[in-house]
Amino acid sequence: MTRLPAKITLAEQAAEELRRQIAAGDFKVGDLIPTETELSRDLGVSRNTVREATRSLVHAGMLRAGAGYGTVVVATSDLVPALSRRVAQNRAVDVAEVRALLEREAARLAAVRATDADRSKLRDALDARTEACDASQYVAADLKFHRALLQASGNALLAELSQGTGGNEEALVQWHSLDADVITLRSEALRELDELHHKLVDAIERHDADLAADMADQLVRLAHTTVQPPLSTNRLQEER
Repeated sequence: MTRLPAKITLAEQAAEELRRQIAAGDFKVGDLIPTETELSRDLGVSRNTVREATRSLVHAGMLRAGAGYGTVVVATSDLVPALSRRVAQNRAVDVAEVRALLEREAARLAAVRATDADRSKLRDALDARTEACDASQYVAADLKFHRALLQASGNALLAELSQGTGGNEEALVQWHSLDADVITLRSEALRELDELHHKLVDAIERHDADLAADMADQLVRLAHTTVQPPLSTNRLQEER
């Protein structure tokens, strides 16, 4: 027998339209979506239908409802929240390996696709990282650098996948525990990380995709072996 397609409810149609508007950038991360009354008027459905639609997007992790201030956009698609939930169930070593692959491919693509504006953002983030004088500044600049690298890849889906797996952020935020003097004086590990970041940007500016990928791979592995041991060779063997 031929299975007939399931009927799509008004609430599902409304949710899909909101999902489309968020993906298109009509509502950005951090924005409040319109009130139920406004959405009801704009979408031509009842407030109950709007409430059901927004509830489904809250459950998907795209929206967050807060009493007293409205409903805010927290993700541009349901991919990132879904990946985040999935990542929480995996071994740390598996997640780390996937992150390394994504970062390496982002660097390779950035060497080919980065625009002048992209390269300028990378240099600015790199300068801020080099000049950081405490752990908080260092982490903020480093996160900015890696987000700029993902943007320079020109692949929005790759950037989203990296964000969904935690990207470089989960490991780097642990640098907050470092003493400010360590950041100021630059430990041996930090100096090596600094050098790799500079080599990565140099490779991107020279359009050397293979070298950029290699520098990104070394960088991620050093960061994880320094802050989170799972990417070290010995640990990988032990985990297997």
